[in-house]
Amino acid sequence: MKRALSVPAALLAFFLAQEASADYEVWLWAENRVPIVRADKPTFPRIDLRVYAESRLNGRSDGLHQSFLRTGPLFFLTDFLFIGVQGTIYADRLASGAFDQEARFEFEPNFFGRIGDFTWNDRNRFEARFREAETRYRYRNQLRINYAPKGAKWMPFVWDEVLVDLSGLGLNQNRALIGLARQLNPTTRLDAGFMLRSREEASGWVHDRVFFAALFFDVAPPGK
Repeated sequence: MKRALSVPAALLAFFLAQEASADYEVWLWAENRVPIVRADKPTFPRIDLRVYAESRLNGRSDGLHQSFLRTGPLFFLTDFLFIGVQGTIYADRLASGAFDQEARFEFEPNFFGRIGDFTWNDRNRFEARFREAETRYRYRNQLRINYAPKGAKWMPFVWDEVLVDLSGLGLNQNRALIGLARQLNPTTRLDAGFMLRSREEASGWVHDRVFFAALFFDVAPPGK
């Protein structure tokens, strides 16, 4: 029930936010899953190598604000669970205009499945975040639901993600998104959508409007 209420709560916060605190952003990313061990279905013993790149642009940085590069194996343990073990290099622009770098180790159990015409994915990501000045720990949970009848080319979807700092700050960010996916071919999907990101700053909560677009590349199973 708490997760079900998180999206409308975030939307309410959006309308109550001070306009001066908000920003407009564009997030662009691409993810490629390279086969290491392939199976006919996404289940054991399948292993993929994830290669992920992302850039984020916004007004308060006059352009590029954050950049990510993530890679690591995905281990499919059953037909409803895979686990990612990955490293990420991340840089963000400081108020001075300089970029600060962070290295992350991430452990990521993903539960997934289908119920009728709907598919879902529940991503749990545990992060160790290393910077020169400090090391912090964080937990993230993203629940995504797609309306995706078998064979569909167009797939509306929603997701909500909560981010909890485990080093003392607690819940300090929420991301609620509505979008539309297009299956371009059997191995390539384009997602686009609009996100409301709520983040806690020293002055209180601020609420950014984000346009996002993503390309997902996969490789067909043997014989396809």
